[in-house]
Amino acid sequence: MAKKQNESKAKKVFESKYNPAKLRELIKAGKSCVEIQKELSIVSKQSMRQHVLRLINEDRTFYEIDGLYERSTNILKAGKYGLKLSPKKLQSLGDFPEGTEFTVEADGDNIILTRLTGESDEPIEQGADEADPVEESTELDQDQL
Repeated sequence: MAKKQNESKAKKVFESKYNPAKLRELIKAGKSCVEIQKELSIVSKQSMRQHVLRLINEDRTFYEIDGLYERSTNILKAGKYGLKLSPKKLQSLGDFPEGTEFTVEADGDNIILTRLTGESDEPIEQGADEADPVEESTELDQDQL
């Protein structure tokens, strides 16, 4: 017996957002990859790369776009186990030796990490009457999460 196919199902049509004229205009204006993606409503960098490669093929001209092939080291995603700050990402934010301690605060759309250890990696006492220790803060915007 052959399977009956439901003919009432409409086929999904893939609609490409490829607009060569607009893409060419934005590239020649010197826009970055992120700016072009926002302008053309392209969600992923992979799709953006495909659009650029298609334009290069059609025009037979090489186009260089700032940020197209760079991987962002400052983007974090909240996952099943929380936020993950890899050593590479942490190194891109500054010099934080192993064992450095931080406090975490939420301030609106920002997450603020404040270093609790000094240069000698000894913990700084909280609430001491002495001069304020040097604290470093790193703010992560919601866009970077």
